Amino acid sequence: MSAELGEMGDKPRDDSDQKPEIDRGGRETWKGQFDFLMTLIGFSVGVGNIWRFPYLCYKNGGGVFFIPYLIALFGAGVPILFLEVSLGQFTCSSGVPSWRIFPLAKGIGVATTFIVFNLNMYYIIVITWAIYYLYSCFTFGDLPWTVCREEYGDVCNVSTTANSSLDAAKNNYVELFWSRHVLGLSSGLESIGSIQPHMAISLLVAWLLVYACIIKGVQWTGKIVWFTGLFPYFMLVVLFVRGITLQGAFNGIKFYLTPQFSKLYEGTVWLDAGTQVFFSMSLGLGAMQTLGSYNKFHHNCLRDCLLYAVVNSCTSIFGGFCIFSVLGYMAHEMGVPVTLGGPGLTFIAYPKALSLMPTMSKLLSIMFFLMLIFLGLDSQFVGVEGFTSQFMDAFPTLFNFRHSRAVFITAVCSLYYLMGLLMVTEGGMYIFQIMDFYSASGLVLLFVCFCESAAIAYCYGSKRFLEDLEHMLKRKIPLYFPVCWNLITPLTCASIAAIFMINVAPLQYGAYVYPKWTAALGWTITSCTCLTIPIMAVFQVITHLDEPKDLITAEYKLHQIHERPKNLSSWKNAPGQSGVAMHYSVVLDSNNIVF
Repeated sequence: MSAELGEMGDKPRDDSDQKPEIDRGGRETWKGQFDFLMTLIGFSVGVGNIWRFPYLCYKNGGGVFFIPYLIALFGAGVPILFLEVSLGQFTCSSGVPSWRIFPLAKGIGVATTFIVFNLNMYYIIVITWAIYYLYSCFTFGDLPWTVCREEYGDVCNVSTTANSSLDAAKNNYVELFWSRHVLGLSSGLESIGSIQPHMAISLLVAWLLVYACIIKGVQWTGKIVWFTGLFPYFMLVVLFVRGITLQGAFNGIKFYLTPQFSKLYEGTVWLDAGTQVFFSMSLGLGAMQTLGSYNKFHHNCLRDCLLYAVVNSCTSIFGGFCIFSVLGYMAHEMGVPVTLGGPGLTFIAYPKALSLMPTMSKLLSIMFFLMLIFLGLDSQFVGVEGFTSQFMDAFPTLFNFRHSRAVFITAVCSLYYLMGLLMVTEGGMYIFQIMDFYSASGLVLLFVCFCESAAIAYCYGSKRFLEDLEHMLKRKIPLYFPVCWNLITPLTCASIAAIFMINVAPLQYGAYVYPKWTAALGWTITSCTCLTIPIMAVFQVITHLDEPKDLITAEYKLHQIHERPKNLSSWKNAPGQSGVAMHYSVVLDSNNIVF
């Protein structure tokens, strides 16, 4: 390459008709055309679509909740989704390296790595609970959450002559199974207690499943996700068909959808809608960049992003019909309304409703928990893939030995298992809730997505980014995206974050109110993640005092360049690169390129 430049002197060669070689640095690509789309769906369509969205819809005005949800979806969710996926595809990298297009923003990559690390640590606990419930279904006789156990104490000594008391006790068995048997719940964080052996084994099974799904690489993962992604939809259809045939089902659906327009004036409704969009679409985690980086350079990721957004939202809405049709039946049988949300909806209310089925209660319970496991499993193994890829992309020199990926994944899964044991102790549920609230949802995701949009729109330049994407996708990008990146998306993120801070309240689990020190701990976790972005920017400034232009200098691989430089002296090698893998630097002046 250097010889060719020397022969040409300062006169650039006209090679516009030649197709640049695409250098992926040995990075794998998806084997099938739709593997990427299926992995997107498998990763982001998870347990939250089944337990969180239906409850939020019921809580926030029924069908009226769709209005703020759709505004948040198209105002921020879809634009950020396309930004993250296309950035990963354009740069063929994830995490910190994907922000080489604007070095001052590399802190965003660090922040997303922290977030997905934390998410992987606690999200698998949901799969662990589902695995143990599935195991419990394979028992002779009645389902274990419908009978009394000795560990429940005096509740088992209710006189059979006291029919009303006995009925009340039986209705409470499912809650006792959840809190006393599955969780072994202690009195609070002050009493963490011991590790629950049955849950430690379930956690080990969960991590072995995740390990088996990712150890062979992204092409193997692309095959696995066709089953783990589609199987839950089959289960949902079966549960829906069974649910709507039950007496009282339509009353449950009515509770789910009945509009209350007055709710639109409440800030918490918009907060719930926004956070649900960001969390259910897995934005701000860096995983979307990782998945996009495995695409071929000219893959139509715009089509896949739009299809995925539709599938994700429709799954959430359809899941509500499946859940509330069955809960409506339970309310009809018991004569009481159902108001549980979150884990309580999935592991108390729904198992109780299934146990009341006149027929096939055990089979339907098995199908339900299998569905939960597969919904959580593909979200988890893609999350782990996202973290390991971001870390390996950030420190490539540490992984230049044979089988380095397999060794690293083994070490990561082992470390995660050991850390997860803390959340299967008697006080583990309290730790789980702290991690869920502070480390990988809410304010953290909003802040990271705000920074991503602002960095592309105002630092790198939305016009420049559009030119990059049009070069990559070989098609025009709708004006909708730059308008959102420049104005609507940052404004949406900032507004939801403001509402979040106004309405934030101390954590509570049932009647237990978390001590004040847990808020300080939680906000420390949040701050450590968010502050990595400005801290990394300051670090970049300090380390580039002698060459400040490098702070606003993008590095491209040859196939990413779609405008020839006027001055060949602007070409330079990136560390460890040579030949066609050479990068060239461009100085960014607002949205214009100065060669």
